[in-house]
Amino acid sequence: MCSSFKILIENLYPNPDKEMKKYYAPKEFKEKISEMNSLFKGVAANDAKDLINFLIMTLHGELNKVQNPVDVGGGNLFQEQTNKNLMFNRFAANFAANNQSIISDLFYALNCNVTKCGNCQTCSFNYQIYFFLIFPLEEVRKFKYGNNNFYNTVDIYDCFNFDQKIGMMGGENSMYCNYCKQTSPSYMCTNLTTGPKILIIILNRGKGIQFKVRINFYETLNLQNYIELRNTGTQYRLIGVITHLGDSSMSGHFIAYCHNFIFNKWFQFNDAIVNPVNNFQNEVINYAMPYVLFYKKIDGTQSIFKNKFKRKRF
Repeated sequence: MCSSFKILIENLYPNPDKEMKKYYAPKEFKEKISEMNSLFKGVAANDAKDLINFLIMTLHGELNKVQNPVDVGGGNLFQEQTNKNLMFNRFAANFAANNQSIISDLFYALNCNVTKCGNCQTCSFNYQIYFFLIFPLEEVRKFKYGNNNFYNTVDIYDCFNFDQKIGMMGGENSMYCNYCKQTSPSYMCTNLTTGPKILIIILNRGKGIQFKVRINFYETLNLQNYIELRNTGTQYRLIGVITHLGDSSMSGHFIAYCHNFIFNKWFQFNDAIVNPVNNFQNEVINYAMPYVLFYKKIDGTQSIFKNKFKRKRF
């Protein structure tokens, strides 16, 4: 797929000596994706989340310089789970040793699932990789306003507050604790340890239901209250928006807005119709019904994995 993706990029950013087309239809890239994944065959609409997941995973797999996976962590996982720093170092070392591609450098980041035993209060830590965030807007609205249906607008920061809420696993979902040897209600939450260079946010409004919740979003995003390792960067600038026109996910039309860094200007992409955006605040921020947001990190260091652990040179 990388060769088809290369052709796509070359057509989007052609040689300055050649005439620039107003738009480019990525037919070859679409055909290649369809060959590799039958989910995307034909012209039926599919969830953007599935496409983003497939593209990132496939491109990383083809571009990853590490051919033979290795385990550099060692140790006793059961004994280490309550040691946050040890778990972080072990996971990050393994990740850096096994993932070396431009895709992982741009899109991959780290979060931490924390589980606290309701009986002995012991916390265990489990680190994972993420390359997009999914926010269910109706659940975010209920998290903020309860059962009051009068309010139908949430803020992008409400989504991050919802994502880091503490949930209880009780009743049939009670968990067995290996430390106190008891089954009891447990408390769980997920924290963003680092943020990726390119942050993808998917705003899920549900399938087959009428869209009711609107969201306030911004050209700049400050995540210093949500990213634990702030020295890795917490400030983001909006570079792309996919919007939806229609009353439900079963019908409507998608339009993309992208920031062209060459001209330092926003453009609207509506199928084969491409137009510059004259007033981004009024035309997009104050009007659009966003479905996917793309942000680029504008501060901090590079990937925590790249800085903390020296990678093998090829």
